[in-house]
Amino acid sequence: MDEVRRFSDTTRKALEKEGYIIYELNGRTIRSFNEAGRPFYSTWYKDYPVLANLPSRKGEAAINPEKLVIPKSNNTTLKEHEKMVGEFGLKLARKIPGVKAIIGQAPDYVGLVFLHFDKTGKRLFGEKYDYGFARTKTLVGSGNAVVGNFSVELGLEVFRCRDPEDRRAGIWLAPLIVPK
Repeated sequence: MDEVRRFSDTTRKALEKEGYIIYELNGRTIRSFNEAGRPFYSTWYKDYPVLANLPSRKGEAAINPEKLVIPKSNNTTLKEHEKMVGEFGLKLARKIPGVKAIIGQAPDYVGLVFLHFDKTGKRLFGEKYDYGFARTKTLVGSGNAVVGNFSVELGLEVFRCRDPEDRRAGIWLAPLIVPK
């Protein structure tokens, strides 16, 4: 059985003081959210069973909805995002020991989007975020999945960035903070 990783009480308080909200991811798949009636803009991911059935991580993950994305991280490649998340994580860990920053898998972001919406009524990657996307580590063909553009009318969008070296204005680095 997979170990469910949680933040210590001290780390939890420090994260909350910095504006982070902590959610528990429980291994749900994109397919399970769709089957539960969650709104998705497109269902192209159904053509990729590995993506549709990939479980999220199990354990706590924190996001700061006021600082969801790293500034100036759009128009950059996956390789550049990996470097940025490493630097961001080191800086945060100096301030809050016991954490690390990662680029999550597609179902991690899907889970967090819906958990946050259920808790707050606010849409991560919605209007406040210019309907942008988070690049994920989930490989789909020659590229990787992105998650975002969560609109009232259309739902959440999950699509494939065809090339990890693709630079797009609307694709950002949205680090997930997890227990170290």
